[in-house]
Amino acid sequence: MNERTEKSEPEISVIVPVYKVERFLPACIDSLLTQTFEDFELILVDDGSPDGCPVLCDAAAEKDNRVRVFHKPNGGVSTARNAGIDMARGKWIAFVDSDDSVQPDYLEKMHTAALAVGADIALCGGQCVDEEGRVIGPGEPRITDEVMDREEALRRLVTPEYQVPWNKLYRRELFEDLRYPEGKAFEDTAFLPQVLERAACVCGTAGYPYNYRIVSGSAMHRKTTLKTLDWVEAWYCLFEVLYQNGITDTLCAAYRPIFTALWGTWFQLTPEQRRSPRMREAFGYERTARRQLRQAHAVTPGNIWAALVCAVSVQKYLDRCRRRAEKRK
Repeated sequence: MNERTEKSEPEISVIVPVYKVERFLPACIDSLLTQTFEDFELILVDDGSPDGCPVLCDAAAEKDNRVRVFHKPNGGVSTARNAGIDMARGKWIAFVDSDDSVQPDYLEKMHTAALAVGADIALCGGQCVDEEGRVIGPGEPRITDEVMDREEALRRLVTPEYQVPWNKLYRRELFEDLRYPEGKAFEDTAFLPQVLERAACVCGTAGYPYNYRIVSGSAMHRKTTLKTLDWVEAWYCLFEVLYQNGITDTLCAAYRPIFTALWGTWFQLTPEQRRSPRMREAFGYERTARRQLRQAHAVTPGNIWAALVCAVSVQKYLDRCRRRAEKRK
């Protein structure tokens, strides 16, 4: 165990928002406390969890002085991550979901890669595992050992690996005056583009040290409601970052989810919900994005084809993971 005084600053702060994951939390904590890189603090943010998670968090802090626990009323994952950012003392920040786990070299791989090239963000790959922790979907080889500038990193925002928080190591300065939007679903898609926009250099590390657990009933498997329209808003936030930075060759790929989420949600809502202010707002995002597409002269056969290829590639991977998970049940 790494000895540290209360006032000393660790190299990395790992933030884990915790809510109703009593079954999976011990594996998550254990995987972090057995990292080959030891100079870190583990911030467990109990988001008012009604199960045994608060006790598990406190027990972990009793056993390892690298663990810090913050108990707060339930407010959602964004409020928990923001609380963790406010508490963080490390030079670097990483996020891990409390129902996931990581390989022993998760932190070391990204930290070593970032320092080697002076990157502001390092990325690693992930693989899907079932509720028992068995691998059901090998990671997609889109993240390799490479270095990219801000423009290239923003260009890749249309792929899932660049939209999630948990496969990255960030310089703490990137979060100055920047916090997750609270009260929104699909907050990662809206927030991560703003973080990447601040990074001058981003590096990738090959391999799959992150285990993303497919859990039935999780936030990604909820029924369609007006809240689902947050997806439209989130993708427009991503689209807007690309548009403002002149990344026109991926605007078609960023527009497609806005369109499909909008109409996919509309068809599943009631007539009354379709007439709601939130629905009109969502249509406004789509109209604005469509206008910006034309202004950027981004609608070309090549860009449309690239958008389709990106969509098919992502969907095939998700379908493979889903089928394998169903077979294991």
